[in-house]
This record gives sequence, C-alpha cells and structure tokens, in this order.
Amino acid sequence: MNKRLETIKSLVEQGSVVADIGTDHAFIPIACIKEGISPKCYACDVIDGPCKIAKANIEEEGLSSQIEVIKSNGFENVPLDIDCAIIAGMGFGTCREILEDGMEHLYKCKQIIVQVNKDIIDLRRWISEHHFTIMDERLVYDDRFYQVVVFNTNYHSNYSDLHITFGPFLMKERSELFVEYLKESLNTYMMIESVLPKTDARYPELSQKIQIFSALLNNEGSLKSSVGGEETK
Repeated sequence: MNKRLETIKSLVEQGSVVADIGTDHAFIPIACIKEGISPKCYACDVIDGPCKIAKANIEEEGLSSQIEVIKSNGFENVPLDIDCAIIAGMGFGTCREILEDGMEHLYKCKQIIVQVNKDIIDLRRWISEHHFTIMDERLVYDDRFYQVVVFNTNYHSNYSDLHITFGPFLMKERSELFVEYLKESLNTYMMIESVLPKTDARYPELSQKIQIFSALLNNEGSLKSSVGGEETK
C-alpha cells in the first residue's frame, strides 16, 4: 500500500460494501477488510492476469469469504449490493466509459471514489455536467501529484470553472501540498510559454492558466477568471 492507495482507502466510509474496479493486486479490498472498514468487498478487473493475482493475494490473507474476485468490464458483472465504488489508476477516457456504462451502480452508491492518472479537470467537468456532488477531495504526492475525488449522485448545480480546475475542497483547504502543486504546475506552464511562439493557437489559453495559477499562488483576496467571469474569495 503506497501513499496513493492509502489515501484512497482512508476515504472509504465505515461499513461500506466496496467494489474496486480495476483492482490489480486487490490491495485496497484486502486493507478494507483487515482494518475492519468493510464487511464485504468485490475485487474486479477485466483482465485474467490481475484477477489471478488478486485471488492469490486474497487467499494468502485468508479473506476469500469476504472478498470476491470478479472478472468484469467495469461494473458489468458487479452485484448491486455495493454502496462504495473505487475507480483508480487509469486514464480519464477509460474511467468515463466505466462511469457512464455503470450508472445503475453509481446511483446505488453513497460514495464513488475516483483517481485518474491524468485529465483530472475533465473528471470534475464530467461530474459537474451530470450535476453530481463532490463530497471530498485529497491531494497526495507519491512520486508525482495525484488528486482523489469523492462524489455521489445527489444533485448539485454546475461547478465554477475555477472549482473544476482546482477542486472546491482543495482550494478551500489550501494545504502546503496544494501550494507545492500550484508552484510545480506554474513552473511547468511558464517553461512551456518560454518556448511556445506567441502565434501558436495554444498560447492564449496557456497565458491565462499562468495568470490564474499565479493569482492562486499569491493568495489574492479575490480571483476572477476571464472564462465565465466567476469569482472566488
């Protein structure tokens, strides 16, 4: 269990029946059972290899009666008695397909815990467009920055562009790690800007990102995005 997986596991509510989609080694279901967080888990993967590894790890821990390994494309073969779904360690494109194909399961869940390896903004935008509610967020550094988003299907109005970009909970908490994330991102964007011709079609958007990241990093009293014109304080 690395920091990323520990962070995901820590967000699971006590007593939840968990489906870990794309379980790989089944580390999270095993930890949830051993630590008394969950009474029952499903370790799910679409590929035979990870399913065999997961089953071997579960048997080694003596937890076969509480963790069921299921070969499943997303939620396809997952029972509907779950109340927490975990989708972690994949790109947003694959994650979106799993979410959209598994709506019946999502509406059964109290929590959907998602960590995508890239395109976190697209994930929040997807949540916003579906009028779902972000319940919590975590930022973790484990060789690189990862963001974990927890949401449910309760109705929420559209999130602002700023909240979609940076995360409503992460912005509000403004942890030291979040500040480091802003610094690293800003440095990356500035490095790209220094070599990108101003005539490049991507330049205006990049310049705008630099302004927004700089303003957040400087902790300005108010910040107004030129996209949508929303303001946060």
